[in-house]
Amino acid sequence: MNKRRILALGILGLTLTLSTLQAMAQLSDDELATEPPPEDATFDDYAHQVPTTPEGAVSWDLLGSVEEEIEVIDGRSHLRPIFPAAVKDMNGETIRIKGFIFPMQNQERMDEFLFTALPPSCPYCLNAGAGYIIETRARDSIRFTWDAVLLEGELEVLEEDEYGLFYRLNDARRVRE
Repeated sequence: MNKRRILALGILGLTLTLSTLQAMAQLSDDELATEPPPEDATFDDYAHQVPTTPEGAVSWDLLGSVEEEIEVIDGRSHLRPIFPAAVKDMNGETIRIKGFIFPMQNQERMDEFLFTALPPSCPYCLNAGAGYIIETRARDSIRFTWDAVLLEGELEVLEEDEYGLFYRLNDARRVRE
């Protein structure tokens, strides 16, 4: 290995360590002591962590009701969503949904992040399937919190997304309950 590569890997390792320590410093002793999920865990095993749907908001049950079909194109498998009519009808509509911020950058405030039905449990792993994850683009930056938040924005139902996402929330803003 050359010196530049060793230096770059060292800096990357230090950055990941500092990010992990920063996140761990915000966790309680009980949260740190939890066991990792078993390999055969399903979303249903953690459904009790999904926040209650406020009146007038969209439920994660509805968004998660999308069916998935594997489609092979040029020898490569692609996940294709099959949305229920009630979900397709929300495309382009302003919705409210309560969930958790899953940051994509190590910042206190962010314009883009993933919004999920379950609280983040690992900085490298998404904790739910595509029906329970929304790519979010905020109107103004939103401050990260470990608590569930209510967001409002324009829902975009993604028939074909290069990253395998099913939903995007555009012009999102935090709503106080």
